[in-house]
Amino acid sequence: MIDRSFENNCTPKYFFDKLTDITRDDFERMGVKAIALDIDNTTAYDSVLTLIPGVREWVDKVRSWGFPMIIVSNTYTLRAKKIAKKLGGMPYIANSKKPAPGNIIRAAKMLGVKPNEMCLIGDQLFTDVRGANDAGAVSVRVRPMRTEYLFFIRYKILRKQEHDYLKLKGYGDKI
Repeated sequence: MIDRSFENNCTPKYFFDKLTDITRDDFERMGVKAIALDIDNTTAYDSVLTLIPGVREWVDKVRSWGFPMIIVSNTYTLRAKKIAKKLGGMPYIANSKKPAPGNIIRAAKMLGVKPNEMCLIGDQLFTDVRGANDAGAVSVRVRPMRTEYLFFIRYKILRKQEHDYLKLKGYGDKI
């Protein structure tokens, strides 16, 4: 069952299959000047330090286009720090408490932009997308890269809820 009290806040403004599919033209179309990245199933596989293939090269390319970047993740500090280092030493906010918008707004300030000038890219509707929307940032949803293994049952239920939500909203092709 979908909790309709936050229904509109969980709809992403943009959908992509994976992070590395997003181009300079896409960012320009979004009207953003900065980029916030989630970690789990967006830049790295869930609960590990392994980057998703092509992500490091994509980050370098996006930086060359002049977009400042930051990690905003609910993961613990040590993991966020290690992933940030693997991505060329980008700044990060760990334990961000998404979907609460406070640290997303803080990330925009750290990058020197207004929240509506920054996109947040992540794989989860009820944390990443809702947090971006509540903060006034541009929400971008990418498909999760693989099934979560840690807290498997919790994520199985969550992914089913996301599936039902997207289907209800008419985005069956984005599941």
